[in-house]
Amino acid sequence: MRKPLAAVFADVHGNYLALKACLELAQARGAEQYLFLGDYITDHAYPQRVMELLYGARERYSCLFIRGNREEYMIDYRRNGGRQADGTAWRDSSAQGALLYCYENLAGRDIDWFESLPIYAQWQPEGAPPVALCHGAPQNVRGAMRGEPGFCQELLRLGPDLLLKGHNHKHFSLAYRGRRAVCAGSVGNPITRRTRPGGREVTELAKVAQMIFLRLEGGRWLPEYVRVSYDWEGALDNLKTSGLYRRAPVWAALLRHNVLTGTDPFGVVPTRAAELYRQESGQTVGWPQVPEEYWHRAAAEFGVREGF
Repeated sequence: MRKPLAAVFADVHGNYLALKACLELAQARGAEQYLFLGDYITDHAYPQRVMELLYGARERYSCLFIRGNREEYMIDYRRNGGRQADGTAWRDSSAQGALLYCYENLAGRDIDWFESLPIYAQWQPEGAPPVALCHGAPQNVRGAMRGEPGFCQELLRLGPDLLLKGHNHKHFSLAYRGRRAVCAGSVGNPITRRTRPGGREVTELAKVAQMIFLRLEGGRWLPEYVRVSYDWEGALDNLKTSGLYRRAPVWAALLRHNVLTGTDPFGVVPTRAAELYRQESGQTVGWPQVPEEYWHRAAAEFGVREGF
């Protein structure tokens, strides 16, 4: 008897070439179910090509889709008439240019579809135990579910013994009293550790995509953590040909740094930019209010090379 096999994808972040490679591997491995855990868009170039792949998968395979926080960004921005909740609009900048670019390259039907997706679901093939699905946490698309206070209680409240999630961009599994939370990693922006000041480290996760396969063995779901080779050079070239590197210069450089090193500069560099600005101006502001000069200086401190 054939054992059910599912392919699990999380955090594509617009990297359609990475998604394409993962979908092709899932088809080659004979996956019967495709589970998508959100954050399909924003960051990398040509989000419309990600949408084409997702719609194509929906037509060809048995799929289940969950909404992530990046989809909610697009939903909320449209709901506010092309504005944020505070009434301001996204603008071309290292903080917001990639968001604005993504929004401009999505169709209305894409955002309609995002709105139709749940933030939590369960999947249960015949004769198998159920699996819970979310992006960050079952009740919060931005929840960490990685050992923080309340993590164990949240796991115990679930019906299924297994929770599949995304959002953290790393492969990991945590267990408590027979319950497990398994992170599918990231198709588009996988990471192992934060970027550190002063140099460009390289990890084993450089230039690969991440996904998992889920197989039923002896009545228990077992995850297989998989790294997938893809056209990473094409993904970097897309940052240039799309013009994204001009609209969000430091953010595009952070994306390239992540692809080339496997490390995560997305929190430390913007945070350092805000700190540099606070030190010199005396003002504490959010990332979008930090002048570009400080983004460039922070990127240099962390060894993030700019320019294409």
